[in-house]
Amino acid sequence: MGSEIIIVPSMFFMFGFVVYVIVEGFRRRTQAKMVTEFHSKLLDRIGSAREFAEFFASDAGKRFMESLSTTETGMPQQRILRSIQSGLVLLALGVGLFILIDQRTFSLEAADGLVVTATVTAAIGAGLIFSTLFTYVLSWRMGLLPTQGSRRTEGRETN
Repeated sequence: MGSEIIIVPSMFFMFGFVVYVIVEGFRRRTQAKMVTEFHSKLLDRIGSAREFAEFFASDAGKRFMESLSTTETGMPQQRILRSIQSGLVLLALGVGLFILIDQRTFSLEAADGLVVTATVTAAIGAGLIFSTLFTYVLSWRMGLLPTQGSRRTEGRETN
């Protein structure tokens, strides 16, 4: 009875993770293909070097160049939020497993397995949260994150 407590949920999580990785890979591939096709068509429409220079001097050209160099996964704010979210979910799962162990009676082997799983899950969650906070502070001190003032001035320039 003890081993199925760990094996069955683990199989569901593993299957869900595999499906997630496949779907996310397909989505990213499709998105990259669409962006590449759009950029190709846009560059094909520019006929002369003068049109090319005028386009890249405009706001639309600047946004086009930014879209080439940054992706959704490359934005530091998105990565920081995802990492915090993952850390909180794993920490909550670990704490939930500890509460489950405390509230229910399990065989010695099952309880040992749950304690190990809860400890590892909570430790990974806490580690993700700590490393994300450390990364945020370092990024902020190095000037890699935009400040409130820079966002306001950028908004005024475009208006």
